[in-house]
Amino acid sequence: MESTANPIYKHAPEEYFLTAPALDVAKAIRRDDVAGLDRLFAEHPTLDPNLEGKQGVTFLFWAYAHHHVKSMRALVAHKADVNRPLHLPGNDGGVGTTHLINIAAEGPKDELLVALLDLGADPNARDERKEPALHNAMAAHQYQRMKLLLDRGATIDAPNSAGATAAVVLARLNYFEMVHYLLERGADWRKTDGEIALWTQENDVGNAEAVQWQIKVKHWLMAHGVKFPVPSSGAKRYAAIRERWEQTPEGRTWREKLDALGARPDVVGKPWVQQEDAARAAMKAWMKQQGIPEPPFFTPSQPGSK
Repeated sequence: MESTANPIYKHAPEEYFLTAPALDVAKAIRRDDVAGLDRLFAEHPTLDPNLEGKQGVTFLFWAYAHHHVKSMRALVAHKADVNRPLHLPGNDGGVGTTHLINIAAEGPKDELLVALLDLGADPNARDERKEPALHNAMAAHQYQRMKLLLDRGATIDAPNSAGATAAVVLARLNYFEMVHYLLERGADWRKTDGEIALWTQENDVGNAEAVQWQIKVKHWLMAHGVKFPVPSSGAKRYAAIRERWEQTPEGRTWREKLDALGARPDVVGKPWVQQEDAARAAMKAWMKQQGIPEPPFFTPSQPGSK
């Protein structure tokens, strides 16, 4: 059954390990033959358990690809390094450096990730894109894997290659159920300039159940000291102009209306954005009357500078 379901069986051991005794080890791994592995390493005491075959395939990676946990354990017992970087072909034709734990975070079976963690894999290892395993799991929508990694010591606020934490990325993507879970586990809402609060306030999820999680996140943030409304997208760009406008009677009225709306615990997404957009339109009409030009753009990397 396994040989038809798992694509690794389309590849012969000889493709990666050309000669004995490495080829014999690869064949024993294919059979998940722990006794055979023990015998081969006893017969060849100088055989490197971390030997890198063709295309960067190691014995451990070969065992992982077969989903053979017993062989993985046997190889580690013979000093294979579960944290050794893998040098595998990339989609661009080059070679990428990653780790088994990063592959398993996205991979086919939870038990493979558990096995690697049991064998001492670093839950904070990063792949060739500098993404931590926690983000690999999240990118594959493998949220149970995220929980497993956190249970085994993954850093909850570890940034990805762009500097964003898992909670921030999930808030951008509207997955507020997992945002709430991460906040409850200790994720820092202040990371990435408070973006979690911004997206909680502004994102239009469009799904009633998901909106309820968005509201729960707002409740959590308010209970932990966040004062809504938070500065909206574009606030930094228009900050000086808006300060002047809000000193006018019309601007003050809008500020009071927005503050009252934003402070309501159950207002998120579309109701807020519609009012903020209306206020911004009123401000721009005032700018036109006053002959005030549009301000220059700030650095795009700044949240809220769109």
